[in-house]
Amino acid sequence: MKMINPSLLIILLMPLFLPSFSLAKESSSALVVTEGQDNKNKLLHLAAVSVLPINAELLALMTQLRQKSIDSEKIELALTQPSFAKKTVNVAEQYLLLVAQALLKENAIDRSYDGENSRDIIVLLEQATKLSAQIFEPQLHQPNFLQLHLILAENYAQQGQFDLAYLEKKSYLKKYHSYRKEKRLAMIASLEQSFEVNDKKASNSLLASQNKLKVRRVAEVQDQKATQQYNFTLIISTAIVFMLLFFRQLRIRNKLIRLTRTDALTGLGNRSALFEHGEHMVASFASQPEELSVLLLDLDHFKKINDNFGHHAGDKTLKVISQLVKETMRSRDVFYRLGGEEFVAILPFADCNKAKAIAMRINEKIARHDFSSLIHQSKVTVSIGVATMAPNQLTFEQVLHCADLAMYQAKELGRNSVVCYQNIAQAQERRDN
Repeated sequence: MKMINPSLLIILLMPLFLPSFSLAKESSSALVVTEGQDNKNKLLHLAAVSVLPINAELLALMTQLRQKSIDSEKIELALTQPSFAKKTVNVAEQYLLLVAQALLKENAIDRSYDGENSRDIIVLLEQATKLSAQIFEPQLHQPNFLQLHLILAENYAQQGQFDLAYLEKKSYLKKYHSYRKEKRLAMIASLEQSFEVNDKKASNSLLASQNKLKVRRVAEVQDQKATQQYNFTLIISTAIVFMLLFFRQLRIRNKLIRLTRTDALTGLGNRSALFEHGEHMVASFASQPEELSVLLLDLDHFKKINDNFGHHAGDKTLKVISQLVKETMRSRDVFYRLGGEEFVAILPFADCNKAKAIAMRINEKIARHDFSSLIHQSKVTVSIGVATMAPNQLTFEQVLHCADLAMYQAKELGRNSVVCYQNIAQAQERRDN
């Protein structure tokens, strides 16, 4: 395309010299264009509402065509590629292909037939103009599309159609101003968007900092809670350990106390437990009308059992006898091992007759029991002394001494027998009298 053309200067100066003629022609031409546009709108069902994509190769060719020196044959060959076939391109690309063909004709070296060449260019560009109704209006304001009006204006002028040339030039200027305005608005919008982006970035940065601070605070609170929970768990664990140790020590203490009060062989109360409980019972019954009796049991010939069958057999015999006695006694009675082969039973609320009856049952049960599984002899007997607390007896030892005297009396009577101390006392009184 030529940079300066005399016909274009004439077109630009025409409004100054021929205003009335130009206005009349403009009105007439505008009417023609409007009617043509109405016909085009009737043919179209939908108007374009978005920018259509343009092939990058086509845009590169358009850039080359705007240069002063071009390789026409190379560009013409490129325009015949299958990618530029009519079926494969959109309306905007068809528009630019027609403009490219017009530029090729305008830049042709052989211009021997200028009039005919201009008519061909006008035909191509008018075909492109018919497609403009299907292209988004802002896209038509772009330089690649705008140059159609300049080329048409130049070729209309060469054909002597100055009114049409003027209208095309006017359309160019109008669309060019719209393009510049849109570009400025786009630039302003871009700057505003840039400022908004920067503002958003600053806001996001501030929010990120605040979020980090919140996260840090939450982490600190969680750490504090974890520390408190750890300390609480440690305190509870320590308390539990101390409680376990305390109860263990208490259990050991109770066990030791129980061991100090329990006979290890038979599981009965031992001598110390016997005297402690006996003193308590004597003190309790001293002020009551009810009577308290004591039984003193001694195994007959126990030394022979140990000598003949061993101490192990003797220990087992003591265990069996303690079990037999407990089975015979009442639930309120208490049974102790005094030491060796001697046992003591405390019978609350039992007079001499009741105590003697219980002692007789014990004697009979032991005498009937078969000890052959423990020792080679099947029979083991006991001698039992019975004593009932008298009003003048204020200590347990006195009562136990009386039971001991009765037990020795039972031994002298031939063993395996029961003797009451009261009977001994009555017999002594009769002898004294």
